[in-house]
Amino acid sequence: MKRTLFTLAFLIIFTSTGAVLRADEKSFFIKASAGGSYPVLTNLSGELGLQGDETLRTGYSLAFSFGKSFLDKRWEAEACFSLSRHPSFRYYNDFEDFSANLGYYGFFMIVKRCLRPESETLVPYVGAGIGYGIATLASGAAKLDGISVLAIAQIEQRIKDNISLLAEGLWSVFPLEERYSSPFLEHSNNDVIFDSREHPLYDAFNSLEFRVGIRIWLKPPSGY
Repeated sequence: MKRTLFTLAFLIIFTSTGAVLRADEKSFFIKASAGGSYPVLTNLSGELGLQGDETLRTGYSLAFSFGKSFLDKRWEAEACFSLSRHPSFRYYNDFEDFSANLGYYGFFMIVKRCLRPESETLVPYVGAGIGYGIATLASGAAKLDGISVLAIAQIEQRIKDNISLLAEGLWSVFPLEERYSSPFLEHSNNDVIFDSREHPLYDAFNSLEFRVGIRIWLKPPSGY
């Protein structure tokens, strides 16, 4: 059901912008960025607080995008894949005890508005996106997954005719809490992750990210 909703949302965004994209100047680009990611998982942090000696910490974040500008470069749409990894910690209570390695990856469709399209110096953008995200506490296990939304602010400086350096800040949110499932989690005989009260642990993966990177504008193929 969650994958169906994401596919439907993606198709709505794609079809609503498709005609405009075909009619404009065909300015395609690729983008790569890297930086830091601070995870915000309220219920998991509360459980770690009860343990007293563990906490969630900042990790690294990578992102890769392919996109296109339209309407005289006042708007952009991009398909983005992002991933993050965070320092390991021990999750333990009377019902669970395992080493956790928090990771996340997501697929997003992002639409951005350029606030100064006529400028080539410190060009600012703001935007929003919707996608599908998966967070895990161990490799392939103890998983949260669902629809994710994000807000983005970006600023870039062109250094060559088709190359820009950029910095971006993002806030991504799971609107709904999900239950951690634990299939294939080593040393666990349960189908869920238990909290300290022996209740299934629910949470929503949110993160604050800051990345720097590069954007390369692509030359349209001959006859396009």
